[in-house]
Amino acid sequence: MRASAMIWIQRLVAVVFLAGLAALVVAVVLLIRQAEGVPPMPIFAGLLGAAVLILLAGASLALISIAGSARRSADALQRMARAGGFVAGLADNADPDSQPATSDITEDAMRPTRPQGKKLVATR
Repeated sequence: MRASAMIWIQRLVAVVFLAGLAALVVAVVLLIRQAEGVPPMPIFAGLLGAAVLILLAGASLALISIAGSARRSADALQRMARAGGFVAGLADNADPDSQPATSDITEDAMRPTRPQGKKLVATR
C-alpha cells in the first residue's frame, strides 16, 4: 500500500521527535552522572527541552493534519464538480437574488413538531 507524502512527513516528524527526546534523555543522564550532587539545572533544562520538543512536534503535526484535510476537501470538491452535483445545482440558479428568501420557507418545513404533552419552560 502506497502512502502519500503527508503520511511520510508525519512519520519523519515522529522519528525526529523520538530521536530528539532520546538524545535529550541521554544528555541529562550523562550530566547527572558526572555531577557530584543532584544538580537542578540539567534536570530543568531536560524538562524544558522535552516541553519544547513536544510543542514543536505537536505544532508540526497539526499543520500537516490541516494540510491533509484541505487536500482531501479539495479532492472531494473536484469529484463533486466532475459528477455535476453541487456545481450543476448552482448553474441553474446563477443569480443569487433569484433564490427564495428564508422567510418564504414555511416554519413547518424548518422545525420538527413539538410533543404536545411536554412543556419546555419550567413552572414555579
